[in-house]
Amino acid sequence: MNASVVLTRPQGKNEALARRLAATGLQTLLLPALHIRPLAHDPGSIPPPAEYDLIVFVSGHALRLYLDTLSEHTRSSGWPAHTLAATVGAASARLLEDAPYVRPGQIIYPGPDDSQDSEGLWRLLEPRLGTIKRVLIARGGTGREWLGTKLQEAGLQVRRLALYERIPAQWDTAQTGQLEQALRAGSPCVFLLTSSESVDAVHANIRRLGLEDAWGRSRFVVIHERVACRLQSLLKASGKV
Repeated sequence: MNASVVLTRPQGKNEALARRLAATGLQTLLLPALHIRPLAHDPGSIPPPAEYDLIVFVSGHALRLYLDTLSEHTRSSGWPAHTLAATVGAASARLLEDAPYVRPGQIIYPGPDDSQDSEGLWRLLEPRLGTIKRVLIARGGTGREWLGTKLQEAGLQVRRLALYERIPAQWDTAQTGQLEQALRAGSPCVFLLTSSESVDAVHANIRRLGLEDAWGRSRFVVIHERVACRLQSLLKASGKV
């Protein structure tokens, strides 16, 4: 019997991978750990890019919401020549590259040989700090403060703009039934976990459903050392490692 793979990214982010896994014969379960809820903003509260030398988008959600909200509330779709746009990953950078008004030379992001995180982006930004004074970080309501703190310590003015919030999901009866079947099958159950917040949300569902023993026997794929550390701490606290 083939393994089951549990995909936990927010809704709309799992489907392409699920199709590719299914093509190899793997059973996939789409169980988003978090719901992304946009935060309402007054038209005047979204700062235009011209006010900043650098705008950092911490996720594709932040990028889409900023550009969409900006286009709704302003007539101009241009991107000023002096404003750099940065992302912490290549996937978000591709969204910027697809925007017709952002020139490739204005986009900064870690390459395939760099770490796809704040540390990787910082190494690219550090040589440019002399030309940057004002920075906008477009993000969720919560998240890592590391990059913003580093930029402030370098003497830059940093504003954080929360565009969405992450809401822990509670899996419904149908989702719960699929998960229980996968966890109790003879084949391995593999969880893909992409953030510390999603680890916490998945664990909360597992505890609520009384499935900690079966979950502790699962296998896990994570995308960053921080996610692995959070997972290990929860498993250890549950006596599963």
